[in-house]
Parts: sequence; structure tokens; C-alpha cells
Amino acid sequence: MPDRIVGDQIVPDRRKPVHMSPLQEAAEPVLKELYPGIWRRAEADIDQLWRLMYDGVWRDHGDEIAADIYAFADFHPVAEQRTDEAIKAWSDDCGEKLEGEYSQSYYRVAVHVGLLAYVKQMRELRQRMHCEHGWHRIIEKFIDACSGQPGFGFVSAGEKWGGLSLVYRCDQAGGCREAERVAVERAAVTCEKCGSPGELRRTAWQKTLCDLHAGSRHDD
Repeated sequence: MPDRIVGDQIVPDRRKPVHMSPLQEAAEPVLKELYPGIWRRAEADIDQLWRLMYDGVWRDHGDEIAADIYAFADFHPVAEQRTDEAIKAWSDDCGEKLEGEYSQSYYRVAVHVGLLAYVKQMRELRQRMHCEHGWHRIIEKFIDACSGQPGFGFVSAGEKWGGLSLVYRCDQAGGCREAERVAVERAAVTCEKCGSPGELRRTAWQKTLCDLHAGSRHDD
């Protein structure tokens, strides 16, 4: 039976973890659908120039592409904000740092397809986030930080006793545990309902909330 990590304990678990694909790899199906001329790999060098340019942008600017994708997610933390129109507008504005370079348009394509793939992955993972949307971006950042760790697989996340509880697998737990610590500490000062600054409220219930949502909450 496989194991999972819950806090500081390793316990058996039969649930299947979700393993994250690198952004460029995850973007391939989207590239094929939206930009088939770039996606295809032709035998003749002249015919695959677009593909070579696209791959070169990822090779030379992969970290910057990822940063632009994560910046969009930070600016649009709620799933309903992450529309195709918002993604396209964001990607069109990217690449200014490459102004005048031949690769600028390919950079924008890379951000566009990478963002669509990333948002799709996060939409699927949110089905495993059993907490309110104020913590969703914190959990996403935890997943981003751990996705490069050997054997990392996300199982679930939720609220327990007013705090964030993360369940995952990782072959080398050190880096994942540090990312978990950061996520739990962020959640402890973030309203679970809206993402504003908050604190743990202890009455008949325990929940981390801002003043507004703490004042409007009723014991049901």
C-alpha cells in the first residue's frame, strides 16, 4: 500500500496522487489545437522553422515564461476570473522585454498555451481542494514549488481546526516539507473565504477569517 505525507506523519493511503507535468510538456496538446503550424515537426528544416523558434523561446526564456504564467495566476486567483479572454489578453501583453527580437511573437504563444494548460491543471486540482477559495492560490503555489521534486504527487488539501492541511507524496520530502511549511504559515494569516489578511477565530468553531467574514459568520 502506498504512503502519503500528512503533516509530520507518513500514513498508508490508496488514493491516487496527481503528478504535475512541466509547463512546456503540458502545453503541447494546446499548441497542437490552437497553433498547428507551430506544433508540427516537419522533415525539411525550412518547414519546421516555426517549431524551432517556439522551442528556442522555451529554452532561452523558460523561467520568464513560467514567471508570467504564475503572475497571471496571482492576479486572477479565483477560477472564474481565469477566462480564455483574460488569458489571451495577458499573453498578448507579455514579451515586451523582447521588443524588437524575432522571438517576441513566439514568446507570447508560449505564454498563451502554457497559461491555458496551467489553468486547466489547476481547475482539475481544485476538485481536491476541500476548503474555500481564499486558500486556493496558496495551495497552487505549494504545488508549483513541489512539482519539480522527485516523486511529488498531490493528493488533497483542506481545512482542519482552522488551519491548512496538505496531503501529498514525495520521494525526497525535504523540499516538499519546506513548501508545506510556507503554505501553512501563509494560510494561518489569510482569510479562507476571500484571501484577505485574517486570523484564527476560536468560538464554537475554528476558522481563519478576516474581520468582515468573521463578523458575518453564524454558528449553524
